[in-house]
Amino acid sequence: MKFDAMKAVYCYYFPQVRPLLHEVERSIPDELYFVTAPVEEIEQKLAPLFDPPLQLPALNGCLDLDEFHVPIIQRIVAAYDTTVPALSEFDYSYPTSGSSEGLFHILAQLKADGVDAINVLDGEYEGYAAQARNLGLEVHVRLPGKSYDPGIWFISNPSARNGNLLPEGFVNSLCQYGNRVVLDLAYAGSTVPHIYDVSHPNLIAVVLSFSKPYGVFRSRIGGFTFSRTPFPTLFGNKWFKDTLRLCQALKLAECVGPNGLYPTYHPVQKRIIRRLNKELGLGIRASDALLIGHLPASAMSILSDEQRELVEPYRRGPGFRFCLTPYFEREERGAFC
Repeated sequence: MKFDAMKAVYCYYFPQVRPLLHEVERSIPDELYFVTAPVEEIEQKLAPLFDPPLQLPALNGCLDLDEFHVPIIQRIVAAYDTTVPALSEFDYSYPTSGSSEGLFHILAQLKADGVDAINVLDGEYEGYAAQARNLGLEVHVRLPGKSYDPGIWFISNPSARNGNLLPEGFVNSLCQYGNRVVLDLAYAGSTVPHIYDVSHPNLIAVVLSFSKPYGVFRSRIGGFTFSRTPFPTLFGNKWFKDTLRLCQALKLAECVGPNGLYPTYHPVQKRIIRRLNKELGLGIRASDALLIGHLPASAMSILSDEQRELVEPYRRGPGFRFCLTPYFEREERGAFC
């Protein structure tokens, strides 16, 4: 049996995204990088890219590059208003190179504040535990539905464990029991439209990434960290940021938007899984996040020894997770195999 799903989740570079990125690349004027560029001139040159035109910060009549990210993040928050409606309630926001940068800084700040351990669900994104241990933090792997002493939780929704949305109210219930939660929305936008409630005050930070929902992992476009208290180590990102990538992120958020690709590619996901199940007989199920298929542990009882051996490398916590990106690429080339 040949099975080419990936164990790690790498994105699919969606065809609808590519021309938008190239349009921004071609349209960004060199003067955008000048410290003496009149702000009105830059606004005029960027006007064809965005509707309505982008209103840029000024300092003594010139473009204030240090604050360039501010109106872009504000408009991205507005574009996500129906998906993450309380995102605007976070007082601090930082541009980052994907969500992983923000997650590391959050972990570092927690360590500096005296936190000695974090909690993650069994099978969660391995980056939380790896970076936490690098910083000398303990990592407690937890099972859903159990009671634990209040602590710090790092949680992804949709869950990196299997690509599925967490049960409604799960995150809020953790917050209500006195836990502080960092919510990773790396997969948000890759499912059927869904509302993520981030309003609880014990939800201390949210990280957003465009890698999975738009397929721009390799470009590090669209990483943002939102927090209720400042993160001093992220303050310098106002200087050390990629203005081109910020413009591309805004273009994606406003021209595609969260969930914008799901109606087109969910049928592709189902078709891929149907073909795989016909060929391999594994009974893979489509996850909520369209790049992923999964199997619960209970499904193992109906698989042959050969099938069990085939899926074992994909074990993730209590089940099995399969990244379908190679098959999306083959579907595009008409070379499914």
